[in-house]
This record gives sequence, C-alpha cells and structure tokens, in this order.
Amino acid sequence: MMLSNLVHAQSVPPQTGASEFAGPYVGFKLGVNTSDASGAVNKASHTAIFPGFTAGYNFDVDRFVAGAEVFADLHHGSTTSKDGGIDAKFGMPFNQCMPYIRVGLTMDRPDTRLHWGLGVEYKFAKHMSAVSEWTTDTSNHDGTRRTNNSFTIGVQYHFN
Repeated sequence: MMLSNLVHAQSVPPQTGASEFAGPYVGFKLGVNTSDASGAVNKASHTAIFPGFTAGYNFDVDRFVAGAEVFADLHHGSTTSKDGGIDAKFGMPFNQCMPYIRVGLTMDRPDTRLHWGLGVEYKFAKHMSAVSEWTTDTSNHDGTRRTNNSFTIGVQYHFN
C-alpha cells in the first residue's frame, strides 16, 4: 500500500494555486490631492480631500501579477477637477502583501495625460484587501502646466 501511495504521489504534479491577488475586484478609496497650475492659468498649491472608486482584474504571470484597473478620483478642488482613467498594474506578491507600480492614462479636464504611481496592497481576509497608493500626472495644455499628486488609502473586495 505504501508503494502505491508513493507511485501515485510521484505521478501527480504539485498543485500551484493562483496568488491572493488574481481575479476581479472593486474598491473604494479616500485620498488627499495636492495640485497647482502655472502659466496662462495660475493657481497656487491646493490640497483637497476626495473619495474615489476602482475596479479591475489581475492575472498571475509566473511570480508576478499583471492587471488593468479603471479608476475615478473625485477631487473637485484640484486644478484638474475630477479624474478618471485606466492603468496597467504590475506587482510582485509576497504572501499577503503586494507592492506594485501602475501606469496608464487619466482623462478629464483639461486633457488626457500619462498617469502613474506606486502602491502596496495587503490581503487581510479571503475577499478583502487594504491599499495605500501615491499617483501623479502632469498636464501642459493651453499654455498652463498643471501638476497633480494623490495619496490614497482604500479597501477592495475580491470576487475570487
């Protein structure tokens, strides 16, 4: 009997499961946005507290996680008003923690621009994670240069 168990154990490849972060998710975040504008429109540095929303899907790619995320940052007091867009997200999980980078496009007033940032996600329950993130974008439109930085914390619900 031991020999048959040993043979069976050797013929079945070990199971490799998905990371804690693969699959679809939705989230809510709260953040602080700092922005300014100079040129044709001048607005000194301004700080606003804002809510935001996310939704995305992550895939396991070997030891890494790659995904896409849509977002809405509702920072009405910012020089760029509210922003929404889509980012590609690349991370490397370490157990329940995943540092990541993101890069994509944000669209709204005054124009479409490159959006990027850094973050860390911590999976504290089977379907829940906490996220902390910094994102930035810069606009040069109609003779005005706008800078936009957001620092957020949030929670995400994972459907996997």
